[in-house]
Amino acid sequence: MSENAASYNAGSLPETLDAFKNRDCARLYTDEHYRPPEPEEVNQLITLSGWSQNDAAKLVGVKWDTKKGSSTIRKWKSNKAKKDYREIPYSAWRLMLIYAGVVGTENNLV
Repeated sequence: MSENAASYNAGSLPETLDAFKNRDCARLYTDEHYRPPEPEEVNQLITLSGWSQNDAAKLVGVKWDTKKGSSTIRKWKSNKAKKDYREIPYSAWRLMLIYAGVVGTENNLV
């Protein structure tokens, strides 16, 4: 992505999947402006994609249970102030962005 690309992270959550494209969390990891997604962004991407917690867990390859859902996904969506919060790994986040159609696989990696 271009260094001069506008960044729209005014604190509000994107209302469409397309709106995620302009967020710093959708940039490549190697981009100096990349920042990990906030838990609310993880939740919003899952919601806008129409995925259940179990769908998201299956997609990125983490444990899930038909009755309890996925504790891993819950931790990624949890408030940062809670002790069980865990930052989503970049690889899982990027895979979710790809499957949601927010980014493609043709991006340069350098």
